[in-house]
Amino acid sequence: MKKHSRRMLGIMLTVGGAAGALGLLGVPPAAAAAGGADLSVAKAGPALENAGDAVSYEIVVTNYGPDASSGWTLTDQVPTGLLNATVTSTDANCGQNGGTISCQGSALPAGSSAIVHVTGTAGPGGSRLTNTVTVDGVEPDPNTDNNVSSANTNVVAIPMIDPVVGARAVAAAAVATAGVALHRRRGITGAAL
Repeated sequence: MKKHSRRMLGIMLTVGGAAGALGLLGVPPAAAAAGGADLSVAKAGPALENAGDAVSYEIVVTNYGPDASSGWTLTDQVPTGLLNATVTSTDANCGQNGGTISCQGSALPAGSSAIVHVTGTAGPGGSRLTNTVTVDGVEPDPNTDNNVSSANTNVVAIPMIDPVVGARAVAAAAVATAGVALHRRRGITGAAL
C-alpha cells in the first residue's frame, strides 16, 4: 500500500504538477499559493478641533494572516499644522526625523494587532490636517489595498482680540457693572430712610 501511494503521488506530480499533488492531499492550490501576512493599518482621530487644542491619533496595525509577520514598518508623515508631534507605542520602536514618524514592529502573529499613538497641538485655525500612514511587512502581503490609512481633522480658528481693544472692553464692562451696583445701593439706602 505504501509503495502504491508513492507511485500515485509520482503520477500526480508528473501529470498535474504541484496543483495535482495538492489536490490529492486535499489542499486547494489557491490556499497554498496565497501565503504571506496580510498587514493592514487603520488610523483614527478627531474630525474637528480648535486651534491650540491637543490632537490625538490612534494607529492600529493588524495581521490578517494567514501567516505570522516577522516584522513590519509603519511610516507617518506629520501634516503641516500639527505642532510638537510625539509618538508612543508599547508594541513598536518609534522615532521621528524631519517630520516623518517611523515605527519598527517585531513579530505579529496572525489575528494580532499593534497600537501606535501620535499626539500634537492643532496649529492656527482655518486648516485641515490630513494625516496619512502606511505599513509594510517583511513577508509578502497578499492584499496591499489596506496598507494605507488617512484621518482628517478640521481645525477651527479661535478669533483673536486686539489686546488694546479687549482691555478697553473689559474696563467699560467693569465700570458699567460698578455703576449699576452703586445705583442699586443708593436706591435701597434712599428707600430705607
